[in-house]
Amino acid sequence: MDRVRDKVVAISGGAGGIGAAIARLISSEGGKVAILDLADGRDLAREIGGDFYALDVTSEAGWADTIGAIDRKHGRIDVLVNAAGIEGDLQAGNPETTSLAEWRRVHSINLDGTFLGCRAVLPIMKRRKAGSIVNISSIVSYFGSPNAVAYSTSKGGVQTFTKSVARYGARDSNRIRCNSVHPGVIRTRMIRNIWAETARSTNRTVAEAERLSLRMVPFGTLGEPEDVAFLILYLASDESRYVTGSEFQVDGGWHLVEARS
Repeated sequence: MDRVRDKVVAISGGAGGIGAAIARLISSEGGKVAILDLADGRDLAREIGGDFYALDVTSEAGWADTIGAIDRKHGRIDVLVNAAGIEGDLQAGNPETTSLAEWRRVHSINLDGTFLGCRAVLPIMKRRKAGSIVNISSIVSYFGSPNAVAYSTSKGGVQTFTKSVARYGARDSNRIRCNSVHPGVIRTRMIRNIWAETARSTNRTVAEAERLSLRMVPFGTLGEPEDVAFLILYLASDESRYVTGSEFQVDGGWHLVEARS
């Protein structure tokens, strides 16, 4: 119960879904959790004995203020998990109909938010010459999506950006690690929204949309938020001290097969 004992762990998007599962697991393993989210995470913070900070991840000033506040309280930040993200408009999300405004909105949260979080925490980690950053990408970063181009390209950007941060974090004898995690079909609000839109656009039931989605997964089942959280616990812990710039799929084998939509 002490795999991350006393580590200070900041989690953007930590109030719900995968982020909340990460927060609970990290806390159960002895971590000091800071939940960063626009959604209200105060109840969860009280539940796990952590802190909640209201944060718009697209705000440069917001990141600076929040990371500064965590640093002032604890004197360090050991781990940052960039888990905030949105799927965007699935009704008009193809390359022909996606608006520039929607493209920018999705990228501002998924990619810009990840960039701003990394940039804000790096000087703090450099003081101790160590740290772990985990960026949540997506399995669709590998093969794109014809119906969610803003989402898939933003997650592809996260995938590549992670490698840049990993290389930078190893300079000057620093051991600041940065890795990306690529969830597949996980039981969250986002996947429910995707199934609902797929059902609407194809004149199917939501149950049929779910079955079609799971046909692409060799395991044939949904993943749970905890499946992602267990991997992130490993990356947050010293067990992964020699791991950086790597990609981890949590997708029941989806990446092994050709995706068709």
